[in-house]
Amino acid sequence: MQTEFIIRTLFIAWEEGEFVVGPSYLAEKMKIPKSTAQKILMRVSELGYGVYVEKKGFIFTEQGLREGRKILRKHRLLECFLEEIGIEKASICEEASKIDLAIGKGFEKLIEEKYGKRELCPCGKPIPLF
Repeated sequence: MQTEFIIRTLFIAWEEGEFVVGPSYLAEKMKIPKSTAQKILMRVSELGYGVYVEKKGFIFTEQGLREGRKILRKHRLLECFLEEIGIEKASICEEASKIDLAIGKGFEKLIEEKYGKRELCPCGKPIPLF
């Protein structure tokens, strides 16, 4: 499982006020066993993106928050592009989620240049600054 996908999932929880994310939350969102979610949280913590507190959950470090903002910014700017090319508003986020982790640096730079000044994505969520 890609680290970016995990960080994006954790950062969305953080945005929603879940500052300590436990294995149950991650397991539900990713549709995986709780024991697997716990191992993932511990691994992401070992990478320096957060701290895993036993019986509590994962808490972002500043490095993790920066990475989360960067990943979610790319996702939401991609949503702006998908809106422009005519993807139905109801499916923009889902479509962006399918491809946001696969786009290259060149395409990422283009969407940043074109949509980087926008404050909200088509879903109405804030586009993070990093």
